Amino acid sequence: MPAILGRILCFFGLHDFRLIDTTFGFGAGGGVTRVQCQRCGLTTTRSA
Repeated sequence: MPAILGRILCFFGLHDFRLIDTTFGFGAGGGVTRVQCQRCGLTTTRSA
């Protein structure tokens, strides 16, 4: 996929995430995963 098309998809919120880090937990907090977009570099956390 051409780079410009990938950037346009990221602009609209369609990222290509890859898993960076996972933390397991118990209880109300649960686990947390960090993911990063391979195209634009956006890093975010998700509740697992």
